[in-house]
Amino acid sequence: MKKKEFCLLFLFVAIDQISKILVTKFLNSPITMIPNFFTLSYTENTGAAWSIFSGQRIFLILLSIIALVLLYQMYPKCKRNLEKFFYIVLCSGIIGNLMDRVIFGYVKDFLSFQIFGYLYPVFNFADVMIVVGAIVVFIYVLREEKNEVRSRNRRKI
Repeated sequence: MKKKEFCLLFLFVAIDQISKILVTKFLNSPITMIPNFFTLSYTENTGAAWSIFSGQRIFLILLSIIALVLLYQMYPKCKRNLEKFFYIVLCSGIIGNLMDRVIFGYVKDFLSFQIFGYLYPVFNFADVMIVVGAIVVFIYVLREEKNEVRSRNRRKI
């Protein structure tokens, strides 16, 4: 990983951690930002998304470390800068939540949305980075697989 890529990773992790510090320091009670849609509401999540694996701290730490190792191994295969960017986004989110789990034993969440009457689980910036990064990286991996299959089929002809 080049210096500028490492700096970008550090920046994204810093944004996540600073937002969590500010929320824990200044958010004493929920604040409605947009009625019936968006609220800042601090919670401590000992699980993953939708609180699955709640209380399974060691498992979630190990899962995060394994994911980071696999992504680190896949990263050199990235051909486009945009693809590299989203690998960095994904890793930043994993690192942000991993730091919370290691240091506090839980992840600090504070973004709460209600859409069409459904109250979504509270999440944080690291979660956003994980979801967006994972979706884009998945699309890149699928496209690469599709291109490899096409290339193999052309060689057979």
